[in-house]
Amino acid sequence: MAILELNNVVKTYNDYSVVNGFNFSVNEGELRCLIGPNGAGKTTSIDLITGRQKLTSGTVHFDGKNITKLLERQIVGLGIGRKFQVPAVFKELTVRENFEVALSEKRGPFQNMNPFSKKRGRKHFNRIIELAGLGSRLDSIAGYLSHGETQWLEIGMVLMQKPRLLLMDEPTAGMTEQETQKTSEIFKELKGDHTLVVVEHDMSFVRSIADVISVMHQGKMLAEGSLSEIEQHPKVKEVYLGTEGIN
Repeated sequence: MAILELNNVVKTYNDYSVVNGFNFSVNEGELRCLIGPNGAGKTTSIDLITGRQKLTSGTVHFDGKNITKLLERQIVGLGIGRKFQVPAVFKELTVRENFEVALSEKRGPFQNMNPFSKKRGRKHFNRIIELAGLGSRLDSIAGYLSHGETQWLEIGMVLMQKPRLLLMDEPTAGMTEQETQKTSEIFKELKGDHTLVVVEHDMSFVRSIADVISVMHQGKMLAEGSLSEIEQHPKVKEVYLGTEGIN
């Protein structure tokens, strides 16, 4: 069953369409990779889903609800979480404090006084810490983390809010090979319990995680299918992958 649907979505700036009649559907529990050349409209599409930008025309539905005109905070409240290209963490706070801030965004002021006091809260917190591999860094200032650790911290912060849909914009950008491998393992662990849409340029990473691959080109859906189907698609080869495929 589709949890996310974009129908004929258009985003225009001064008569130039960045997203131009984009149709996109993702099933619940799926890990979908969204790829394409620079300027294809991938990040803009994520902005439109989350309400960061408003559509020129078309509709976005989440879990059967039309969210096209909702505010960004309302969309977050429905269960859509996003990781940005540049990690949005509080560098002056500790890792633990960053997680507390992320959790507090969906809680009242009295609950926020001790967000991990209840057994259920502690269990959720401990699972995210284990997943992100930051147990030994809880008291470290976020600004001193490595690039990979900072990325994992932001992923953990998004997960603190228990989103049903996770939108990940280039999560492995700037990572080492070892960090990319760990991120792949994190995403595989999340798949099923969460629905993930991953915008990514690292084709080896896409190969390791994708259930289905969608290819954008000039603001539209160019092709969609399994890894092998996308690798063999002649138009995808022409505009994006070249002759070597996904390596």
